[in-house]
Amino acid sequence: MNREPIRHHYIPQFILRNFCFNDNNDLYYYDKESQETTIRNTRDVFMEKNLYRDETNHSDNPTKIESDLSRFENEISQIINGKFLKGREITLTFSEEEGLKIFFAIMGFRSKNASNFFGKDADKHTKAFYSNCQSDGNLTDLWKRNLGHIVNCRTIEEILTHEKIDNQIKIFFHRDTVGITGMYFVVVERKENEDFVIGDSYPVIVNGLLDNGVQLQIYSIFPISPSRVILLVSNGAEATPRDVVYLRRCVFTKPKIDYDNMSITIRVKGLYNEEVRHLNSMVVKNAQEGIAFQKKINSEN
Repeated sequence: MNREPIRHHYIPQFILRNFCFNDNNDLYYYDKESQETTIRNTRDVFMEKNLYRDETNHSDNPTKIESDLSRFENEISQIINGKFLKGREITLTFSEEEGLKIFFAIMGFRSKNASNFFGKDADKHTKAFYSNCQSDGNLTDLWKRNLGHIVNCRTIEEILTHEKIDNQIKIFFHRDTVGITGMYFVVVERKENEDFVIGDSYPVIVNGLLDNGVQLQIYSIFPISPSRVILLVSNGAEATPRDVVYLRRCVFTKPKIDYDNMSITIRVKGLYNEEVRHLNSMVVKNAQEGIAFQKKINSEN
């Protein structure tokens, strides 16, 4: 008899396991409310019981969204663990790059923060904004219904042309995958002894003002291990003053595009301790409940 999955992780365990300090999948966890650091197992952090359970839209299979998310996670784990954690140069096909952008956009939409935004924290203005696609005001249903469709898409075109995905949600996904000026991946790693940490807000978005006066998302932070982080960067970030981005301009080097082989090559950039600390400070600041890390000493930083 197959048991339905109850622990629904909004940050996949394949990422969390990269932060473990032993083979039992244990890591250190800092609780922001209690200000205590304890040892936790990945199965018990960054998850909510029955978060994606949907008996309204999938009465015959209430855990379908969780299962579909797991399938997508397995696809992306091959890319992240197989490519992004290895070597100084990372080559992705165009389809892998686009699938990764969709996955990371879903990470923001599937989050506990998003669940609360569409659920207990939804106010009258939010309900009014979505009233044309959810007349009964049940935004949790809207959230799960759209998530159930989006998780089976692998390109932005699939999302934008999907008849059952609401237009407001399509706009958000276009923003989070294409942005205003276009977006590209950067991979950074520690050069010295500071480790990266991971928090329950994933991604962490850094906003700023470009030289042309446009206010937009400069980059998003996706920690994938204590030694490496993926940044999704908006075109123009390389010209943004350092006092806005706190990273050296050379970090924002764009991938090399090979149109013949339909691929891009990303060269990993090293960060000094002060730059790692800045990214970590953003992760800690944006975390709602806690952060996880591999070495206990990092809880004091």
